[in-house]
Amino acid sequence: MGNDGQITPDAMDALRARFDAQSRKAQTYYAVMHEMKGILGKDEAASTWMDAPLEAFDGQTPAQLVAAGREQEVLAHIRGGKAKPAR
Repeated sequence: MGNDGQITPDAMDALRARFDAQSRKAQTYYAVMHEMKGILGKDEAASTWMDAPLEAFDGQTPAQLVAAGREQEVLAHIRGGKAKPAR
């Protein structure tokens, strides 16, 4: 913020960039989750799967991979018919 309590243009640009990045991450997460819901049939089951450590991902969760920008690996796993309900 500036000295007079106003948000500077640079600060506003930084806030916008952060919001845009978070929005893209959320959209990607829900796109992957929606794909899994199509297989499992329920939001709860897809959410559980997203948070389950999977051997196919070296013990990482699909959510962790998506957060790291590796959503294409998760989608390939799903679309390849390898995704199974979490236990």
